[in-house]
Amino acid sequence: MQPFNSSEKYALLSALSDLESGSARQWFFLELAALEDKAPRTRRALYWLFLLKWLGPALLAPCMIRRGVSGAALYLPAARHRFNLIRQSLNDALLLGLSLITLLAGFNRLTASMQFSLWLLAITGAAWQIWRTRITQPAEAENTLPGAEASLGLYGILIAKELEPALAQSLIKGLRQDINTHLVPLLSHLPELAPPTGSRHAKAFKACSWLLPLLPTAWLLGMLPNAWGWLVCCLLQIALSCLINRQRQTPALLALASLCIYALARLAHWL
Repeated sequence: MQPFNSSEKYALLSALSDLESGSARQWFFLELAALEDKAPRTRRALYWLFLLKWLGPALLAPCMIRRGVSGAALYLPAARHRFNLIRQSLNDALLLGLSLITLLAGFNRLTASMQFSLWLLAITGAAWQIWRTRITQPAEAENTLPGAEASLGLYGILIAKELEPALAQSLIKGLRQDINTHLVPLLSHLPELAPPTGSRHAKAFKACSWLLPLLPTAWLLGMLPNAWGWLVCCLLQIALSCLINRQRQTPALLALASLCIYALARLAHWL
């Protein structure tokens, strides 16, 4: 994994500053960008700028840190929150998808009925996540940057927070020298620096978490034999749950729930 060079770091930090325009984070990334060399953007930098625009910095923060953009550590708490939400949404989609497949299989329904039901579940689930995100999206915080002090950058914001000039200067100097050590003290004195956990990308991420596991399953059902194709799809979804959760409890719960639903459906169909 090749780390970013200085000009690529400058391009990414400048892009992060633009994305955070109007907040204290804008000045935070400008302070870090000032330490790098300004040069024409490389092809790799343009590629990552495209990813930043469409995926947001929180999801890309771990990858950027591994490539040398230490300032992305600011987004790690938001990234953990985002990954947990996506994992939970994926688990919900897998549970309902498995339950639906095993229920219809227990009643000996046709493969076309299973496919239609999965399509309907995927579209309904994605629409529900979009609607739920819309009504629960927190209101955007008002711009709390100071007026005249804002022109002085991060140092001016710290002074406006009534910090001693020597302490503010020490925090800025430490940030430039070693961000990993001095980020936590800076956040303790300037809580506004922490990015919010909500994001304008949340709707797309949650909608995709329903579409991605269910639509390929519906397509695969039509490609496999009717007798055992549904079983293969169920096993693949359980395997996907293992990859997502990296522990055995959730896949075991999905398998047990699917088995119980299938058994009850077979019993009801026989009676």
